[in-house]
Amino acid sequence: MRKSFLGACLLPLLLVTAAACTKSDDGRDVASVGGTAAPSPTPSLSMLEQGIRYAQCMRAQGVAWPDPEVDGDSVRILGADKNVDADVLNKAEEACKPYQPTLSGPERERKVAGGLEFSRCMRENGVEDFPDPDASGPGDADDSVRKDPQFEQAEVTCRGRMRPSSGPSS
Repeated sequence: MRKSFLGACLLPLLLVTAAACTKSDDGRDVASVGGTAAPSPTPSLSMLEQGIRYAQCMRAQGVAWPDPEVDGDSVRILGADKNVDADVLNKAEEACKPYQPTLSGPERERKVAGGLEFSRCMRENGVEDFPDPDASGPGDADDSVRKDPQFEQAEVTCRGRMRPSSGPSS
């Protein structure tokens, strides 16, 4: 009886000692409510799925942002209304940056090639300062370029020339 009593007392003592001698966990691999994990772009999502997720985020931030449009094989990511308060838009863009659609592979190459073609067309039609696309997507004309008297007609002409799958879709 004395041996079983001693065994019953030794087992918990042994477990407590083993637990005390193990390395403590710093908590880095533990999920928590107050965590700071940020979502990241998911290139495995289709452009349409990325565009919808981004639009939902922008709307959640108070910006009226439409869902993407689909035209055949082309997905066009639309933008906010021109009358949106700049501060609200900037804050929403910053908050939704992790969800911003990203192109990859052949889709990206086709889009950049279309953007280059569109930019060249705009310059050939009188808008000399129209920018080429960069790594983030098609070139976007700032207000000074948009005020060019030839801008509107050049844009109509160039959009008419573009195939639906290669035109810039910002």
